[in-house]
Amino acid sequence: MAMTLQQLRDFLAVIEHGGFRAAARSLNVSQGGLTKSVAKLEDDYSAILVRRDAKGLQLTPEGEAFAPMARAVVLEADRASAWLLQTSERLRPTINVGVSIDPALRLAPTVFSDFRRSNPNVALHITHSITSDLLVQLRDNRIELALIRIPPSSSPELSDDIHVEPLYDGEPVILARAGHPLNDVVGVSALTAYDWIVVGGAPDEKTGDASLVELFDNFNIGRPKVAAYSSSLFDAVSLLLNSDYLARLPGVVLQHPLVKGKLKAIKLNEPAAKYKVALVYKSGRKLSREAQRLSAMISSFVRIDAARNSQRT
Repeated sequence: MAMTLQQLRDFLAVIEHGGFRAAARSLNVSQGGLTKSVAKLEDDYSAILVRRDAKGLQLTPEGEAFAPMARAVVLEADRASAWLLQTSERLRPTINVGVSIDPALRLAPTVFSDFRRSNPNVALHITHSITSDLLVQLRDNRIELALIRIPPSSSPELSDDIHVEPLYDGEPVILARAGHPLNDVVGVSALTAYDWIVVGGAPDEKTGDASLVELFDNFNIGRPKVAAYSSSLFDAVSLLLNSDYLARLPGVVLQHPLVKGKLKAIKLNEPAAKYKVALVYKSGRKLSREAQRLSAMISSFVRIDAARNSQRT
C-alpha cells in the first residue's frame, strides 16, 4: 500500500478549512469523496488522524505529528512539478525565422498560424527586417530560416553557403497617399520631384535597402532626396499617409486592412522589374525537424495558392 499525494492534499484541506464540508466546498468536490479519501488514508495505516467532537473537527496526537510531514511532502511535490514545467518550457522546440516585408504580409499570417495549430508545442521567434540584415543573421546562426526578397544571383550577399528555394514572384509599386498630387501613371523622371521614404538603412550602408537605388540607377536618373530611412514598415506607412512622400514597396502592402483605400499605387510608363521571394537557409546547417515541417508547409501553401490563382484567371 502507498499513500497518494491526493490523500495528503485532502487531509491538509480538511484541517486547514476546519471540516469536511468547508474543505469539499473549497476544492469543488463532493463531501463524500473527500471523507472516503481521508478514511482510506487512516485505514491503510491503522491510524486515527482526525476526530469529531462537540468542538468540531480536531487533530489527534498522531494527526498533529503527521500534518507537518504531509505539508513537507506536498510542498516538495509542488516544487518538483514547477521545476519540471520550467525545464520543459526551456526545452520547448523553437524556430527562429526571419521575414522581409512581402512574405511577412503575404505568407506569414496564414502559414505561421496554421503551423502553430498543427504544432502547438513549438514556439516561433519571428524577426522582421530587410534582406541584407536577415542574411547576416542567417550566417551568424541567429535565425534558422528566412523568407526574403532575394537579391540578384550575382550579388555577393548570395553565395554557396546559402540554400535558396524560390517561392513566387513579387512586384514592387510606388506608393503614395490617396489624393497625392502626382498622377496615377507617370514616367520615372517625375518621381524625383518628391522626397522618399526608404524601409531599411541608407543605400551606402552595409544593411541598406537598394530598391530606390535600383529604380533610379537603372534609368540613369539622379536619385531623389530621401526624407527618412525607417526600420519599420508601419512607421513608413504612417509617414506616407501624412505627407506627399513616396516609397517603393511590395504591392501586397496595398491589401493590408490598415492601409487599404488610404494609399494608391503610382504606375510607371516603364515596366517594373519583378523580384523573387524565396525560402533560404544555410547549406551546411541541417534544419531541425520543426523547421523542416515549417518549410514544407510554406512550400505547400505557395503551390496551393498559385494553383488557386491560376484557376481564377
